[in-house]
Amino acid sequence: MREKIIKLLADIERERNVRILYACESGSRAWGFHSEDSDYDIRFIYAASLETYLGVSDPRETIEIAIKDDLDPGGWDVRKALGLLGKSNGPLIEWLHSPIIYLDRDGFRDSWRKLSREVLHPSKLRHHYMGLAVQINKRKLVEDAPSAKSYLYVMRALLAARWVETRGTAPPVPFAELVATTDAPLRDALNKLIAAKAVSTENESHGRIRILDGFIADALEGKEPSAAGPEPDAETIARLLNREFHGIILPKPASPMRKAEFTIDRVCASDLLLFDAIGGSHAYGTHTPESDIDRRGIFVAPDSFQAGMESIEQVADGKNDEVFYELTRFFQLLEKNNPGALEILYSPADCVRYKHPALDLIDPTLFLSKLSEKSFSGYAETQIRKARGLNKKMVNPQPEQRKHLREFCHVLEAQGSVPLAEWLVQRGLDEKHCGLVAVNHAPSTYALFHDPQPCYRGIFSPKDDAAVVCSSVAVKASPIAWLHCNTDAFKAHCRAHREYWQWVAERNEERYRTNKAHGLEYDTKNIMHTFRLLDMALEIAREGLVRVRRPNAAWLLEVREGKLSYGEIIDLTEARLEEIREAFAQSSLPDEPDRDKISDLLREVQVEFSKVALATSR
Repeated sequence: MREKIIKLLADIERERNVRILYACESGSRAWGFHSEDSDYDIRFIYAASLETYLGVSDPRETIEIAIKDDLDPGGWDVRKALGLLGKSNGPLIEWLHSPIIYLDRDGFRDSWRKLSREVLHPSKLRHHYMGLAVQINKRKLVEDAPSAKSYLYVMRALLAARWVETRGTAPPVPFAELVATTDAPLRDALNKLIAAKAVSTENESHGRIRILDGFIADALEGKEPSAAGPEPDAETIARLLNREFHGIILPKPASPMRKAEFTIDRVCASDLLLFDAIGGSHAYGTHTPESDIDRRGIFVAPDSFQAGMESIEQVADGKNDEVFYELTRFFQLLEKNNPGALEILYSPADCVRYKHPALDLIDPTLFLSKLSEKSFSGYAETQIRKARGLNKKMVNPQPEQRKHLREFCHVLEAQGSVPLAEWLVQRGLDEKHCGLVAVNHAPSTYALFHDPQPCYRGIFSPKDDAAVVCSSVAVKASPIAWLHCNTDAFKAHCRAHREYWQWVAERNEERYRTNKAHGLEYDTKNIMHTFRLLDMALEIAREGLVRVRRPNAAWLLEVREGKLSYGEIIDLTEARLEEIREAFAQSSLPDEPDRDKISDLLREVQVEFSKVALATSR
């Protein structure tokens, strides 16, 4: 329910063009004696734009919305709320002390609680609660069988009035704290009634309760006592309320942001966000039940940041499932006809989560040019190279353990050579008793010596098994053989081994298993995106638009399912690339976008974004 309420508040902000500063639960749920069928009484304080307050017409003072799905929202404009706070309005003070908070921007609740204490008229607040008790008593408790709700409402008002009378402060909102101030018999009666109401309907009666009737009658009789506490003067109240109002509606000097402060949540805040949409397979129409939800968006770095030494191009999560581009960087990518940036600009309407009015200034066709041939088909060719590389890895798996250098060492013998390990076994020699001396002018070739006494260093370095080691050998000593170490082949093996196991560590296991299950030696998802990009490039050349939602999504999903052989893929992509080359050669698109127009448009969007931000600033 809290999530529904938060969404409701966001919808109200968007639809009414206001900013909700504070929202809470009021009534029986906040008091702690709600029934199973009680509504959610959502109360909030909001501010309109600075432009609204400076206009000739007064802003709307309240927002009232019909109850729906047990949600009963209602709010007051901040100027109206401040006026009521100066009069010690009981409901407003209760909102500020509610134990159930839905929204509290910039420490609003603590600030206003302090303000409420500074402007509080205890006598006015007590009078409110006593008047409330009198009204409910006259209307509801005269019945023969008053409801538990009526009893509790009157008792809460009377106990709150007594709290203000004796302590001179705002009463606690949870009823249990007021009940705790009563004597044992009355406390027991109230606790039983609260428990009974919790499992009954809203207006169900439990009969007359004598001890409550007696307390109510005594409390409502007699002269009106004065409440404890000082009464502030009107001039002080006006000064405090005006200061608070100006602090809320007038723009505040922006403190410079640092690059480290730009997170996904921060750039999605209303003062920075320009665009937010679902991208990837859900936008293309090629998603499956296992597909992640990708988000793509645009934000505007504040002037205070752009004037500093740091710069920022984008903000992304660890997997790049969520990527938000800074506006200037976004325009740079559009100028280059970057596929990802153009897809954002042409996002399907049902994928758009938020769009700032400033984006309406953008004409997408301003960016389309013949650069799309390289950016789209070039990216597709990259995917083909990836597929070929993957094919090579999948059909040439590497052993878990890297080969030792000795497997690339051979002893020259007659007109051929013998693997070193085999040669040593044939002669019963221990490689630790061998020594090597490099042969001049013969790279990677060594004279091999042997002595049963441990006078040589061996063949391979004990500290680095990827290197041979040479020994000091007497001038008169004669080699027993000549050794060639193929270091080039060894290095190639090490590189292939490293790349293969790095790929294993980083690969998407689900996609890998899917490809293996299809009996294919390539990444079918990469190939699906290859054809998608090629088709989009062809549409740009022929139609001058970017169609993100793919009309052939069903066929693309068949490609992902592995319905094409590797040979068919190569043939189709080569044919499609030839079509693209011919289409762009005949296209009327400019060779590249007009940079001056793009620069002017960027500034227009920035200015419009700033104007809207100023108009809605608090």
